[in-house]
Amino acid sequence: MQFLFALLCLALVGKAVAYYGVDVSQRTTSSSFSCLASNNYHFAVVRVYQSSGHVDPNAVATIADAWKGGMSYVDGYLFPCFSCGNAAKQMDDTVNALSGSKYGMIWFDIEGTQYWGSNTQNNVNFLQQMVDQGKKRGVTMGIYSSASQWGPIMGSSTAFKSLPLWYAHYDNNPSFSDFKAFGGWTKANVKQYAGTTAICSASVDKNWYP
Repeated sequence: MQFLFALLCLALVGKAVAYYGVDVSQRTTSSSFSCLASNNYHFAVVRVYQSSGHVDPNAVATIADAWKGGMSYVDGYLFPCFSCGNAAKQMDDTVNALSGSKYGMIWFDIEGTQYWGSNTQNNVNFLQQMVDQGKKRGVTMGIYSSASQWGPIMGSSTAFKSLPLWYAHYDNNPSFSDFKAFGGWTKANVKQYAGTTAICSASVDKNWYP
């Protein structure tokens, strides 16, 4: 189930509603997700691959608990490890690890110049290899980034503008009123509007989709 696709369908029939959600990078239990659901958070994005170059060992259990706790939509996010090399294998390892899990799509976490090379074209090529492998594996993908992070890492590349965009701007304002075009995107799909927040015995970032 892909939450972006589902929400688009709602919009087309005139029943669109704003959805609030969270993303998590730590083990999060069903009781926390149940609490989040009762507080009007309805989708979750779970870290599934770590910047250190390994599948997140908590991913499968946290995804399962997100569903069990009442999340309506559950995705994963992959933090690439450029220095580890072999982008295709990183995607394969992620997809294989999640083979028994139910999830909508995988978002690539593009942030932190320290995690990437100094040559932006090499970074673009690496991400392209990852995207290409995801397509071969039948994965629906998107990009998580921001204007301040995209430029230093990917330069002026617009190679990924056809993928959905989830952008970060911690203004505590769940709206797209602040969005400015970058990377070829002229509009966004999801906004991360607040960073690390303690709620429901969990550490989360807050997100919004209209």
